[in-house]
Amino acid sequence: MPLDQMPQPTINDPLQARVVAWVPPSGSKEPLEVPPIDSHAGAGFFCEQITTRLGAAPKPWRILIAGCGAGHEAVAIQQQLLADVEAVDVEDFVGTELKEHSAVRFQVASVCELPFAADSFDAIFYHHVIEHVDRPAESLKELHRVVRPGGWLFVGTPNRHRLVSSIGAHQQSEWEATWSNKLGDNLRDWKDRLPGRFRNELGAHAGFRRQELDSMLSHHYSARDWVTEDYLRFKYGESRAKGLLPLVTHPAIHWFAAPAIYAFARKS
Repeated sequence: MPLDQMPQPTINDPLQARVVAWVPPSGSKEPLEVPPIDSHAGAGFFCEQITTRLGAAPKPWRILIAGCGAGHEAVAIQQQLLADVEAVDVEDFVGTELKEHSAVRFQVASVCELPFAADSFDAIFYHHVIEHVDRPAESLKELHRVVRPGGWLFVGTPNRHRLVSSIGAHQQSEWEATWSNKLGDNLRDWKDRLPGRFRNELGAHAGFRRQELDSMLSHHYSARDWVTEDYLRFKYGESRAKGLLPLVTHPAIHWFAAPAIYAFARKS
């Protein structure tokens, strides 16, 4: 069956997305339904943005998911964009069913040493991964190598200046979105801040200040488009928290009110 005739789920509400992986019609199985994980705002925002940014680029677009975790966001992106998707992570966290029944090619690899030729991808999804990488600057250099000229890198990371953590976080494969867990995350953050140990390299889930991330990106990408406000509106615009958006995105305080920061960087 041609790709454009495959049934595709639509991420109308990325926070409640269910991912359905395509099973080739040669088998008798029904499409594989993955349990709902309310953590696809990043995938939904990326799909919306990259469709506009790549525009008339020839399809299918080739996309790299750099740090795919359990693989659900990679499948969501592949299904939404009908893209040719490669997904890597430093360890194999992807379940057997997802590997066998999705169109995504999963493999174990470091984002600092990718097994792909230069200029291989139209876009890269690097969502809340860089803060876990031992050599973040080197990872951005390697991702720049494999994205084609004119292609885009989407990167998101916690804001190291943030006042609170995890409040808007949703269910993840190894983390329950309970208020007790969210409170625990904030207590750990402030416990690390007080003695000056709120650093990624010291084991804290700190992220980066915008200036830090922009400095690393500027060595490789001359064009950086900061989309933090757009992302927050996309994620929370229809939620109960939408009333707080004007405050959180206000230019005077968003540098510490925003829980995370997001950018698209283009390879010239």
